[in-house]
Amino acid sequence: MIADNLVQMDISNVKKGAETLAEKRKFFLESILPTLVEGQDYFIADSGRKVLSKGGAERLAEIYSITALFIADKESLAFFSNASDTVAYCCILKRNGSIVGEGRGSASLKDHDDSVNSTIKVAQKSAFVDGILRVTGMSFLFSQDFLSEDSKEEPDLEGRDSVASFNHDDLPKLMTEKQEALLRTLVAEKIHNSASREEYLKQINPNLSRFQCSELISSLLPMK
Repeated sequence: MIADNLVQMDISNVKKGAETLAEKRKFFLESILPTLVEGQDYFIADSGRKVLSKGGAERLAEIYSITALFIADKESLAFFSNASDTVAYCCILKRNGSIVGEGRGSASLKDHDDSVNSTIKVAQKSAFVDGILRVTGMSFLFSQDFLSEDSKEEPDLEGRDSVASFNHDDLPKLMTEKQEALLRTLVAEKIHNSASREEYLKQINPNLSRFQCSELISSLLPMK
């Protein structure tokens, strides 16, 4: 009898959670998404997926009353065999002084012409967007954005970041063999759902850049 009651309680909690999630998504789609500006807060990728920009992440942080704190992510760097040219950050997100989540991001100096400032900005941006998507539960709608390898920084447009266009005539450097091996290992170890694993594997193709590969690796690194 006790076991039956526990099962019923568990099912009730699951149903309540599902209903709450559905309500949150409905509210976002109807009330918040229309206030976001395409080309500034997000853009549409070739796949049709909405891609969140840094400016869009900042807008969501403002709407959800979230503040961000960046700290060096030594734990993530430990996963790279040679981390001497890699920068990694953990973005701690807070609301009313309490931690509500975190995101992780990394970038390589050699992918940004050995510019320390550009590499730090990209790593922090990646961690920030990752954290915002996790905390707001908007991964069902948005992906993370990316910059072309030769783009030093995103221009600011009225206090909001516009999205840098991708130059197909000057393709970014492709991922290394070590990156691909690490990514495939993480997918096999961390993704247990076959459908989700297949989606990750589809993204590992010969045209995947070092930066994009680093983004995928970051999304699979363990949370604290």
